[in-house]
Amino acid sequence: MNTILGLTCISEELKDIDKKKYSFRTMTRKRFNDLCKSEGRNESLNQLSERILHNCCVTSYILNHCAKSDIGHYRLSSALFPLVTDQTLDITLEDLPDIEAIKQELRQIGIIAKTLGISIGSHPDQFNVLASLNNSAVKRTIIELNFQASVLDMIGLPQDHTAPMNIHINYTPKMDESLEIVATRFFRNLAMCNAGVYNRLTIENEDKGFFNVDNCIKFSDYLFQTHRVNIPVCYDNLHDFCNPSENRSSAFQAERCAYTWAEECSPVFHFSEGTPEKPRAHADYFALGHFPPKISIRFDQPIKWECEVKGKDKAIRLLQKALS
Repeated sequence: MNTILGLTCISEELKDIDKKKYSFRTMTRKRFNDLCKSEGRNESLNQLSERILHNCCVTSYILNHCAKSDIGHYRLSSALFPLVTDQTLDITLEDLPDIEAIKQELRQIGIIAKTLGISIGSHPDQFNVLASLNNSAVKRTIIELNFQASVLDMIGLPQDHTAPMNIHINYTPKMDESLEIVATRFFRNLAMCNAGVYNRLTIENEDKGFFNVDNCIKFSDYLFQTHRVNIPVCYDNLHDFCNPSENRSSAFQAERCAYTWAEECSPVFHFSEGTPEKPRAHADYFALGHFPPKISIRFDQPIKWECEVKGKDKAIRLLQKALS
């Protein structure tokens, strides 16, 4: 079984070359509003637009760097489009002066990825909670997930799990709630999302609380059996260590999660390591001899391990040397 290592969001190696050129740029709500007051909304939009275009260009640089570094998968930064989904600011993509250049750069990202054979996935932030009882939180989640899916669409990625959108369930069932009740509410809210979300969504086992691997797989199975929607489970080895299931074998649990993915899709999993002081916090690098779990599954698809330690591609380079 082949193993493909994936970079998450940032290239530390490129930042060492030129931090300004290869770092993503953001903008806070306060900065946007302050600019509106001092220089007008058009200037706020100009500066926001310039930053988003810069972020798209950085993504293209990173994809080319991945190809040169034998990194076969990349997770898009969730900070690519700062503020665009902030409902208090009422911003649309068409408000951005550079929108045509942005769209062209997104198309270029897709061309680069396809040409160089690099798969792309995304991991929207943890505030996205489809199982919530809070209607406002669900509404914000649907808006955000729809937007993140639209970015994948503009890149030209397929609406399936070869371009996964991974989220946490991030919900603890109440005393009177069963897993089935939570799953049904999750499905009803998912059904209000666009097809790009519905067909790409995956869930991840969590580092604490109810949704360890065992319960994520039960959740996924229930959704398929009852609602005929396939929501694969993204296995996270560090979360499994911190919040274990009955069987503590990481290889066994990773294999179980792999079977939730369709045969034509390479499972996209997370590989990380905690620190001795804070086991849930990502370490800078992998310890010597710490490799992704070796699993054997029936269908001939590689496992793509998004490496979540802080060293990013620096850590991947060391891991590649150790694996060779």
